[in-house]
Amino acid sequence: MDLRFVREGNNRLEVEILGEDHTIGNYLRASLLTVEGVRQAGYEVIHPLTGGIRVVVVTENGKDPKAAMVEALEKMTKEVEEFREKFKKASP
Repeated sequence: MDLRFVREGNNRLEVEILGEDHTIGNYLRASLLTVEGVRQAGYEVIHPLTGGIRVVVVTENGKDPKAAMVEALEKMTKEVEEFREKFKKASP
């Protein structure tokens, strides 16, 4: 996975995540939308054959878009850890 910052401003951040697709894109978009101060979040597939997605986050009320991204990623990490623990306990 390669990451490239495309555009960065006071309330907008665009990053490309090469080698990823809807799986990460949709999960990241949904997580971003739960972060307080995020006004919009979305992604698009750069090209279906070469792969990669472009994620866009727009914030409001002084929320830093990088901080919003970090907060969303921390939520995702916590959710994955919780799922892993539950899965391990449930496994025969």
